[in-house]
Amino acid sequence: MTRNVPRWDRGSLLRKGEAEQATFVELFFDLAMVFILSRLVALAFDVLAESPGTSGWVVLGQSLLLFLPLMRVWTVTTYITARFDPRRPAVQGGVIASVFGVLIFGVSVTWAFDGRAVAFASTYIIMQAGRTLAISLLATVAEVRTIYLRYFCWYAVVSVPWLIGALSHGAIRPALWALAVLVEYVANARGWPVPRLGAGLANLWATAARYLAERYQQLLMISLGEPLLSVGVAFTQVPASPYRITALIVAFLTTVLLWRLYFHVAGQLVDDAVLAASHPAHTGRVAGAAHLTMILGIITSSVGHDLVEKHPSVHTPLTWSSVILAGPAIFLVGRSALEYVVYSRVSLPRPAGIAALVALAVPLTLVPPLAVSSAAAIVLLAIAIADTRRSHRHPDEQPTPP
Repeated sequence: MTRNVPRWDRGSLLRKGEAEQATFVELFFDLAMVFILSRLVALAFDVLAESPGTSGWVVLGQSLLLFLPLMRVWTVTTYITARFDPRRPAVQGGVIASVFGVLIFGVSVTWAFDGRAVAFASTYIIMQAGRTLAISLLATVAEVRTIYLRYFCWYAVVSVPWLIGALSHGAIRPALWALAVLVEYVANARGWPVPRLGAGLANLWATAARYLAERYQQLLMISLGEPLLSVGVAFTQVPASPYRITALIVAFLTTVLLWRLYFHVAGQLVDDAVLAASHPAHTGRVAGAAHLTMILGIITSSVGHDLVEKHPSVHTPLTWSSVILAGPAIFLVGRSALEYVVYSRVSLPRPAGIAALVALAVPLTLVPPLAVSSAAAIVLLAIAIADTRRSHRHPDEQPTPP
């Protein structure tokens, strides 16, 4: 219904009214994310399996450094489709171009710190700076044009360390790339301030909470498929044995528990909580960050499952036990933040579970990797049971966001 649409919105590419559920072109973009997430898992696994010592810690840092800009690509794309109508050909073309960019990302990830650094960095800059510049030039609404012009100014700034880092060698490259990622995240947190253009935090969560909550849930569900995919592939690449069959079962149960912990019950109430919050935009941004943290935990768990599947009964290096336990711990950190968004509290089993997983990292180096992953699953199971008991005591608990 166009009668409630402001005059300046008519005839533009902006959505008319509240954003609806994701369209097929957006789901197509999410499919490309499956590929690059699987490449990140493969990158970490390959190095950890061969060099679990110092090289293992280095590759974990590198994988995180690649994960963070990837999430910025997804976030910017999702905010674009929340603001602009993805049923319009011009918007669809932009999303499809982003799919191609993510594909280049994926084929460059494994050698991003080697021979394909320029391809990785230039693709990121073209995607982020190119899209924001195009929108700032083509937008017919002054407010939207200003928003994306501020984005472009900051992406022009971070392009310098990205490109110089790509042309550098040794420790200089990750240092410059880490600086670029840090600058971008700080600029995002402060509303992308630019002289004369001002600053402003995105308020899309206040106007499209249900749409954005659904998009983050879809990405999380996609990431939950990655542990099943990677451990299934790993199982087919090695001879079957009782240890490996047990490892497959533990990986499946762990993934089910992660799914259960998310959707019971706060994961189903994110949009209602944001809409009921006193500051919906801020609450929504915290919810988005919580989802991305949980996705990082899921991907880290996937690396751990691969290690267990291929080496279930050997000695457990500290890097391996740290990865296997860090995945669930990181997930619980994000889930705790989400619980605070929905209920203005964090139930005791979550921080207790995080503390237990951290405390077990060193002692469990004395047992095989399969025992480490089993211990992580037991901690998650205990938290899931506590959640079920709480919901039975409070069956009609409603969102009480801060």
